[in-house]
Amino acid sequence: MEEDKFALVEKIIKDVHNVLSKIAELYAFDVVPMDNNFQNKSPVLHMENCLGLESWCVKHVYMYCYTELMDKYCMKPNRKSRKLAFGCERLIKLLNVTLLLKPENNSLWNKRRELVLQALLDKTVELHFSRLVLSRKPKCNEAYAYRRWVLDSILQDDTLPVHNIESLVNDEIVICNLASDKCPNNYHSWNHRTWLLNRLTRVKSNFDIDSLFIKEYHFSEKWTSKHVSDFSCFHYYQFCLKNIYSLSDESWKILQSSLNINLRKVLVKLLATNFPKDLTIQASEENLLSYSEENLMKLLLAYANKNCKCVVDYVQLCRKVEILFHSLVLNDELIRFYKHHETLWYHRRFILHEMLMVMYDHFGLVRCKGALVKKSCKVCYFEELRQKQPKIVRYDSNHIYSSVFFNVILTHEKKIIDERRTDGDNFADRHEKYLKFVEALNSVI
Repeated sequence: MEEDKFALVEKIIKDVHNVLSKIAELYAFDVVPMDNNFQNKSPVLHMENCLGLESWCVKHVYMYCYTELMDKYCMKPNRKSRKLAFGCERLIKLLNVTLLLKPENNSLWNKRRELVLQALLDKTVELHFSRLVLSRKPKCNEAYAYRRWVLDSILQDDTLPVHNIESLVNDEIVICNLASDKCPNNYHSWNHRTWLLNRLTRVKSNFDIDSLFIKEYHFSEKWTSKHVSDFSCFHYYQFCLKNIYSLSDESWKILQSSLNINLRKVLVKLLATNFPKDLTIQASEENLLSYSEENLMKLLLAYANKNCKCVVDYVQLCRKVEILFHSLVLNDELIRFYKHHETLWYHRRFILHEMLMVMYDHFGLVRCKGALVKKSCKVCYFEELRQKQPKIVRYDSNHIYSSVFFNVILTHEKKIIDERRTDGDNFADRHEKYLKFVEALNSVI
């Protein structure tokens, strides 16, 4: 009986290897629930470019392959065993079956890394194999880590054509989309996506990274509007948002045209409805739209750090403010429509923190132990910073609290908190406490 069982396992290993090696279009693998082998045929299933294995044999196949791998290929140095000459083809067959069934074993992925470094496994084939693994286990961190290792080694080639890079990027995005669809809050797939964009910024070819950032910004914005509790995607959305700040002039025009809205109008409308009443500002929406970027930012942030000689890029600053206010307006709509969703309020914290950082950076400030202190510019005072520790000087926060920018944000947040509190949303109170005690605005709220 034991010999028959071993013969069956060997046949299963052979059948799986044949399908993997001959069918290049395979895109999915799964275990098919089947208690017994009633039809007396091979449990390896292949249909419409999908590979399957009947569940009744999984335990026997896995234990057989894993035991042989540990005994013959993953021996510890202090383990006594006779030395045998094994072929790499046998090792690859065992690794394929074992990792398809249980991919969480990092030692087996390391074995595959060794084979890749010895040129015994092709990198493109390895990307295809790990895609099969992720089709069944979309949250397998070890498989994502292996893909990153393979991709990094491929992207290190500076002569790699742009169309090859684009093909790799499209494949990774498709895999991440499928993984995120299968498992909500899939941190590993969104983290892999973040890594990919970060890695592409270091590619030395003429790859258009700005277009990819715009595309991913649109995708994450739409995804978060439909999956309002997917905190992992919101984190990715925030990552894309930060990279939108530094777009080139041409890419910014592409972004504006693709949004189908006028970012300046969104900003101006929110400003006009929240201007502080105690200030003598008689600017209508039409007048504000005629302002240049510099004049609009000087209206909102009247005071500047005069100790610093750096030139302020008002165009870049205005774009950052526009995209942040656009995100704030979108968050307003989602919070009103999807009540009692904690993730939306956490995302709102991110937006407001970014807005406050715009003010602090413009005024040359940093928050230290709950107090605002002056920050020495690393460009203008490089020698002074290099020679000694600069003295920490407390800052009079009246400049910030009296600015139009701050008062608009504060007025708008008070309205939202009161509105949501009236509607019975308990997260409004928690949001108010966050502004008071985390952002240290308790003296003005």
